[in-house]
Amino acid sequence: MSKIWKLFIDENIKTWKKLSTKILLIVILISLVGILGLVKIIQKTNNSYEINSSGYDWRQETESQIGYIEESLENPQIDEESKNMMEQELQTLKLSLKYDINPYENIWKNEIIRKIVDLQFEENIKEAEIADLTKKLEDNDFNGYIQMQKQELKQELDDKLISQVEYDDKIMILELKEKYEVGKTADTPFWKTAAITNIENAQNSNRTNMDENNKVLTAEKKQENEDSIKMNIYRLEHNMPQIEYSENYRTIFEYLSSTFVISAIAITAIVIAGGMISTEVSTGTIKFWALTPNKRWKILTAKILSLLFYIIIITVIASLISVILANVFFAETGEPYIYVENGEVQTIGNTLYTVLTYLAKMIPVIIFALFALMLSVITRNTAVSVSFSVAIYMGNSIFMAILNRFITKDWIRFVPFNNLNISEKIFENATNLMAINAGSFATSTSLGFSLGVLGVCAILMLVTMYDSFNKRDII
Repeated sequence: MSKIWKLFIDENIKTWKKLSTKILLIVILISLVGILGLVKIIQKTNNSYEINSSGYDWRQETESQIGYIEESLENPQIDEESKNMMEQELQTLKLSLKYDINPYENIWKNEIIRKIVDLQFEENIKEAEIADLTKKLEDNDFNGYIQMQKQELKQELDDKLISQVEYDDKIMILELKEKYEVGKTADTPFWKTAAITNIENAQNSNRTNMDENNKVLTAEKKQENEDSIKMNIYRLEHNMPQIEYSENYRTIFEYLSSTFVISAIAITAIVIAGGMISTEVSTGTIKFWALTPNKRWKILTAKILSLLFYIIIITVIASLISVILANVFFAETGEPYIYVENGEVQTIGNTLYTVLTYLAKMIPVIIFALFALMLSVITRNTAVSVSFSVAIYMGNSIFMAILNRFITKDWIRFVPFNNLNISEKIFENATNLMAINAGSFATSTSLGFSLGVLGVCAILMLVTMYDSFNKRDII
């Protein structure tokens, strides 16, 4: 073991002294700074757009719409049904102006106005109900509006129009809206509305035992819905928006930086691995190792461990630099990872989550690096080892996307390239900014299955490496 350790140290000294290592560190820093600059430009552009669009005058737009409807109503050729609908719309817009409510916003006051107008156009006008609704509007009584909806639900339950389970689900939604003031004002963050919608959809799916594609729910999918409800409630309780419903530019930076940096690390690791054996063979330095008391398998083991250590350390350094830049240049707090374990919602802090995300994305990099090292041992040609490995790394996703499009047989799941999305399976609740990465039939496998497939591939490559390195002549 001490000999392997000494060989490991020697290999690390050589690796860290290489020009490619220094270039990689520079590339990582430049990539992070470049992505930071890009995100900051996007942030500044969006802020400027918001300032320019803030001058929109909804009152002028509403008055213009009122004038258009009044002019249309003067047309004697319109039918009675169209006329009635236009009159209702006209009354709605006039009430919106009267109570200074933007009719184009999705808030509770607009629903009250629609109820008032509906009551006004009924044959038997219910003055008491209209007066009650008007008072809620004038008093800005959001809680009163929620209580009104609860009473309506209770009446539906008493009339057996809805089940007890549906009643309980809808009451919970109303209580969440009331507690977190979702829909009370126009500036309610959209992510809160989306969280409520997600909860409703999950409730409805579990209640009807059908998914969004009208297929019977599996036990796993039902549990996912229950976990989704818990996580969305947790987000509301702790004011934690999802990135796709927010303007958290820090999180956008973290996502983009990990994608670009891991690619740079992968290519560099492939270059180093592809030349580990072949370069020493071509330069003749491998003969020095053959003349030492060290056994060949120990030499190769030290090189493999050195390669893995290099990839891990570079990845951790890159992730920490990413966190530091995010902390310095963004006012927003980083998004933690939320998941459910044993029925309880758990979180992983942003810094640890960022590092773990990088390390999870590093697993496929290790597979490609081992592949390049295997080719280096077998072919003893650096150009072949590196070029072939880089080509597969860069093109495998496109090739498999085309292949998966036409093949739906079970065996396609065992193709190693369909099991490289390890990070998405470890952090399955993480927000994915790239919808194009959505899973397909071939990639819809469990984490254990994918790790098993990649593990078998790694073992086969290691066996091939050791067999070739031990048996072939190197002098």
